[in-house]
Amino acid sequence: MGNQVGKGANRMAIAAMSNVTHIEKRELAALLGKFKEISGREGNSNMINRTEFGEALSIVGINQNDADILDRLFTMYDKSGDDQINYRDFIVGIAPLISGTHQEKIDFALRLFDSEGSSYMKARDIVNVLSQMNRVASYFGDPVMTEEQITSVVVDVQDMAGGAVDGLNDTVHYVEYIKIISDHPIVNTFITGGGSVQYGMGR
Repeated sequence: MGNQVGKGANRMAIAAMSNVTHIEKRELAALLGKFKEISGREGNSNMINRTEFGEALSIVGINQNDADILDRLFTMYDKSGDDQINYRDFIVGIAPLISGTHQEKIDFALRLFDSEGSSYMKARDIVNVLSQMNRVASYFGDPVMTEEQITSVVVDVQDMAGGAVDGLNDTVHYVEYIKIISDHPIVNTFITGGGSVQYGMGR
C-alpha cells in the first residue's frame, strides 16, 4: 500500500498544480462532452483511446502544457497498457486541477460523474469519485487516503442519511452531503497533506 507517512500541514502538490494549469470547469465539462461523443463512434460508451483523447483535447482547445500533463495522467490511467482509459473516471480524477476550494472540487467532480444530472448517486459511485481524485493526487506524490478510509467517509454519509439498507448499492441524494463529505475529518486530514499513505510520483 505504499510507505506510511505521518500527519502534516504541507501544501499538497495537486493544489499547487491547480495554480499552474489553466484547466477550468468549462474545459472539463467540454472534454467530458467530447469524450462521450467520440467514444460513441466505436460503440464503447465508457472508453477512449489515446488518439481519441488527443483529438478531444485539441478540439476543446487545451493548451500544450496542460495537454502534456493530461497525457501523462492518461498513461497512469491506462492500467492494461492498451492505450485505452475509462474517460468518466479520468475526468472526475482530474477535477482537483481546477481552481477553487476543496469543497467546490468535490462538488464539481460528483456533478461531472452524475451524467443524468439527477443529484442522486449510488454510494459506491461516490466512493469511486473520491478514489479517482485520490488517485490523481497520488500521481503528484501527495500523501493520500486508503480505500478503506474513503469507504468509511461514504458510510458515515450513509449513516447521516438514515443508514444503509443495501450497503454501497444504496442511492444517496449526494448534493445534500457535499459539505459533510468535504468537512469529514478523514478528508480534511488528506487536504492538509496528512494522508495515510504515499505512493510516489507516477504510481
